[in-house]
Amino acid sequence: MRIYRVLPDLSRTRHMKIWHRALRSQWSATDLDWETPQRITSPRLKDQLGRILSPVLMGEQSALYSVSGLIPILGQQAEIESQFYLTTWAVDEARHTELFTLFYRRIDRQPLSIRRFPAGYLFQSQIVSDEAGEWLSGVLVSEVTAKKLMEEFRRLDLDPLLSKIADGILLDEARHLGFNHIYLEDKFSALYAADDGEAQAYADRLNRRLDKVFEYLEPALAALDAELGEIGIDRRQLFEGVGEEARRRLRKSIAAGERIAQGKAEAARLEEAAIVGA
Repeated sequence: MRIYRVLPDLSRTRHMKIWHRALRSQWSATDLDWETPQRITSPRLKDQLGRILSPVLMGEQSALYSVSGLIPILGQQAEIESQFYLTTWAVDEARHTELFTLFYRRIDRQPLSIRRFPAGYLFQSQIVSDEAGEWLSGVLVSEVTAKKLMEEFRRLDLDPLLSKIADGILLDEARHLGFNHIYLEDKFSALYAADDGEAQAYADRLNRRLDKVFEYLEPALAALDAELGEIGIDRRQLFEGVGEEARRRLRKSIAAGERIAQGKAEAARLEEAAIVGA
C-alpha cells in the first residue's frame, strides 16, 4: 500500500479538466418536473417498461458499487486526479439510481428481482474489478449498453419525463466514456514508451476482459426479447451495436496510446475523447 500524498501533484491536465467539467455539469432529480402528465397509460406498456428498465436500474446500482470501490484504490496509488474524477462518476451513478427509482414509482411498477432475472445480475457482477484498466474495459460494455438504451428511449419518446432522463444520462455517459479513453490512452502511452513488451500483453488482457463481460450481455437481453421488440427496440441489433462500439472504443484507446508513445500523435483533446470510437 502506498502512502497518500499530503500535497497532490495535480499535473494531469486532461484529468483535471474533465473533473471540473463534471463538477459544473451536476444536476438533480429535483430539477425535473415529476408532475408532468404521463404519456404511458397502457398497463401492458407499463409492465414492459418495468421489465426493460430492470437491467438499467441494476446497472446503475452495480456501477455505483464498483466505482466507489476503485476510489480508495486510486488514492493509494497516488492517482489523485483520476480519483477526483471517479468521485463525480459515483455521484452520477447515485443520481441515475434515484432517477429510475422515482420513475418506477411514476409508472407504479417494480423491477424484476434477482431471482426472476439472474442473467442481469450475472452480467453486472462480471464488471467489478480492483484494477482500473480491467474495470474500465469491462465497464465499457455496461456504459455503451446504457448509452444505446438511452438513445432508444429518446428516439421512441414514450414519456416526456423518460426522454428528459435519457437526455441527462447521455450527457453523463459521454463524460464517462471520455474519461475511459483518457485514462487508457495515458496508460498505454506509458506502457508503449517503456518498450518492454508489457503493452501488448496488457492490451490482450483488456480485450479478453471486455469479451468475457460481453458474453454475459446476450442472455440478459434475450430474457427481455419480447418486451424490447414490442416497444420498438431490436434486441439483436442492440446487442451487436454494443459489442461493435465497445470493442472499437477499446481498440482506439490502445492505438492512440501507441501512436503517442511513438511521437506520431498528440493526446486527444478533452472535447474529442468522448466521441473517440463512437
